[in-house]
Amino acid sequence: MCTANINRSPMGEAWAKQLFQKRFVMAEVRSAGTHAWGDALAGADTTEAMRELGFDLREHRSTRLTSELLAWADVVAVMEPMHAEVALELDPSVEDKLVRLWSFLPGQPDHVEDPIGQQLEAHRAAAVRVGDATKAAVEQWFARRRAARS
Repeated sequence: MCTANINRSPMGEAWAKQLFQKRFVMAEVRSAGTHAWGDALAGADTTEAMRELGFDLREHRSTRLTSELLAWADVVAVMEPMHAEVALELDPSVEDKLVRLWSFLPGQPDHVEDPIGQQLEAHRAAAVRVGDATKAAVEQWFARRRAARS
């Protein structure tokens, strides 16, 4: 098993799972990274920041993004433009599935900041930012599903 600083992806996965569970929606949520290698742990500071928010990332293990995962997914959330580029290189047909999480953050940032190499406080802030963006993206998903049924 490898150790590494895998940060944003496990945060997003945890938030999305919780948000769907709170709405009693059965959804399978998987985290996969464009530069991840299999079995890497979530970073210690990320694990602690998320623990403080009620999440347990101790069992998280990273998975590398593949064309198979992209084909499986209904939605593909990305944290920065490079992630979208990699996903599109793997499978150009996923454009309609891509959700650019930074677009849900205030101030029009061009990515979701990664706290890698920073102190615990930066991981706490990132956990909240990823949570806020994920909440907004999930709410948009629910709104689109409601509109499609109307």
